[in-house]
Amino acid sequence: MLYKKLSLVIPAYNEELTLSSIVELVVSTQLGNLEKEIIIIDDGSKDSTFLIMQELANKFKEVRIFKNEQNAGKSQTVKRGILESTGDLIVIQDADHEYNPSDLEEFIANFENNDIDLIYGNRFGKSNAVIYWQNWFGNRFLSFISSLFTYPIGGIWTNDMEVCYKMAKGNVFREVAQKITSKSNFGFEPEVTAKFAKYRLNGKRLHFKELPISYKPRSFEEGKKMSAIKDGIKAFKEIVKFNLLG
Repeated sequence: MLYKKLSLVIPAYNEELTLSSIVELVVSTQLGNLEKEIIIIDDGSKDSTFLIMQELANKFKEVRIFKNEQNAGKSQTVKRGILESTGDLIVIQDADHEYNPSDLEEFIANFENNDIDLIYGNRFGKSNAVIYWQNWFGNRFLSFISSLFTYPIGGIWTNDMEVCYKMAKGNVFREVAQKITSKSNFGFEPEVTAKFAKYRLNGKRLHFKELPISYKPRSFEEGKKMSAIKDGIKAFKEIVKFNLLG
């Protein structure tokens, strides 16, 4: 077995309704024979998220918890979690039930059986439900624009640049994360994708793959935080910025 430990990085901001159940699901999901390290970072929540995190850390040996004293935004929170990780593989896991952790088993199998450095999930690769069509079209458009930059540079063409499920070799993800500068909530996605495209492992481009995943979108009433128009405009600017300037 090439890999022994998987680090799952969970950023959490006001996720008291779903955090406990998603962590329990992650713990119970068989992901190959890998040891799990579940890193939860509270980004200055105003509800009982951190208390729940403490309970989870006492209950499960896999759980490690951290807290931002002030809200730092999702990008910097994810960055912190990646840098705190120790896994041979690292993946980002949201604190709700939009994503199914069982999909990660296929990711791991591809790392084990193929010469893979980086895998992105693709929510558009399956017949998943759509709640907000503006988000659907926005994600497809942003992914296309991002890929126009990243494919010539690093051979990365992704149909779902904004996807949560990004898994990479631990040493690669930690090195790339050190260079993340975005302080916006959703700037991590275009910036890390641009940096993966520019990264060279032993002088070579990363071996990238995309896999279809299941996706159960939640509504704004259920806690969804991304706005198609406002955050989409920011993401477009960040795609151009991080691909052209660094």
